Amino acid sequence: MQSIVTEIMDQKQFWQVIESAWDEHPEAKALRTKALEENDVEDIITLGDEVADNIADALTEKLYELEKEELEGFILNMEERLHHIDRRDIRARTDGSDDGFLYCRCFIVGMGEAYYNKADKDPEILYSDVEAEGIGFLAYGVYADRYDMDFERNSQHNIASGSNKAGWKKK
Repeated sequence: MQSIVTEIMDQKQFWQVIESAWDEHPEAKALRTKALEENDVEDIITLGDEVADNIADALTEKLYELEKEELEGFILNMEERLHHIDRRDIRARTDGSDDGFLYCRCFIVGMGEAYYNKADKDPEILYSDVEAEGIGFLAYGVYADRYDMDFERNSQHNIASGSNKAGWKKK
């Protein structure tokens, strides 16, 4: 049985929305490409600021362009992606409080599909305390603004740190 997420917006479409925000900032996108190749800590820290500010602003604009069902699908995909990387091995590299770990995961998603997949497969590439809190919550705000109601958070995947039980099992 297919989840409601893939019926509304599949992962490919989700990542395309995020990528479209990066397209608005070519210099940041070029730095992200370099960082994907070299994984330089200074570049990653700089990108943390870019994701938290410029990419978040551009993404907000893109989210306002989505139809209601698309926006709901985006939110569900965001929750799923954040939940999936809520794992002990990723926490060990990013550190921080429970909220700080969530904000690090927001940065990972905000960096786009290539970085997300790389971090998912090899958490050793991650650096401590690079955060972009807003990325994980933008769509909730857009939804509330456009439809004068809150989206029911965590309806399919809880994004709180430690909620992915499979990701925290001892090996």
